[in-house]
Amino acid sequence: MTVQTRIEDDVLIISLDDGEKNALVPESFQAIVNALDEPTETSAVVLTGRPGIFTAGLNVKWMAANGRDGVRQLLVEFGGSAMRLWTDPRPTVCAATGHAIAAGTMFAMACDHAVAADDGYWGLTETQIDFEMPVFGIALARANVRADRLEDAILPGARLTAAEAVEAGFADELATADEVLDRAMAHARKLSELPARAYGGTKQRLRRAAADEVLAGLEDDIAALTAHLPD
Repeated sequence: MTVQTRIEDDVLIISLDDGEKNALVPESFQAIVNALDEPTETSAVVLTGRPGIFTAGLNVKWMAANGRDGVRQLLVEFGGSAMRLWTDPRPTVCAATGHAIAAGTMFAMACDHAVAADDGYWGLTETQIDFEMPVFGIALARANVRADRLEDAILPGARLTAAEAVEAGFADELATADEVLDRAMAHARKLSELPARAYGGTKQRLRRAAADEVLAGLEDDIAALTAHLPD
């Protein structure tokens, strides 16, 4: 996985690109956090992928090769980076350039706004692969998904079209694949015109307590979730 950053029009753009499915490994999450923590004068953040794919989720080959301890490390890193993104004081926008499955859907929900390519698939598909949903994923879903769709979206691990993802609350708007990044950038710039102190402070009031609760119990939650896995 390559995580690249650039600054354009005062917006920090974080791009995921492994040349394939953008399958996430611990270094991916560390690189995202490092990019967010890097001192810059940027007024907004856009998280995006490569053409046709935002991310298909965690790297299952890496998980199979690294056993229970490796999976625990991976999920703890993931949860920490998702909470870091969710509470960044700047406006954050996801430009989902294609499929946003599992971890991809969670990262989109961790942003303040998500633009979905109209040909992509979404979904919190963990139960389909015999995984329980981590508490941090449930926290993000509760903050985004329509209350009447929450359990129907999570429990069966349903895969949704991009239009269905917007209707459920995983994403906020549809765009054609070649318009996604431009639309995300435009929305990021619009949000960045709001007073930064008020925007960031209000976001903290909305999310900080929930994020702190997730982080306080993160390692215990992941240990319980992965207890059945082989060493």
